[in-house]
Amino acid sequence: MNVVTKRFIECFEQLKNDNRVRSGRQFAVSLDYLPQSFSEIMNGRRDVTIELLRKAVEKYKFNPAFLLSGEEPVFLHEAAPQTIRTLTVLTT
Repeated sequence: MNVVTKRFIECFEQLKNDNRVRSGRQFAVSLDYLPQSFSEIMNGRRDVTIELLRKAVEKYKFNPAFLLSGEEPVFLHEAAPQTIRTLTVLTT
């Protein structure tokens, strides 16, 4: 299991502990993700996808800096301006 997946699971567990989500199934469905696939992530048989990370950042305010580098805080502040930008890289 890669470090980004571990941090993603840590964010999910904190959501659960804060009673912001009831279960992994509810979390997965809220992100339009298959509960079975989410279960595989939780059991270490699959790594989190970029698309699932993007959706979690948008809906639950997961901090992308935390997910990628471990930089606190775990969640973005609700009132904080969006600082997420898409970077396109062209190679020749």
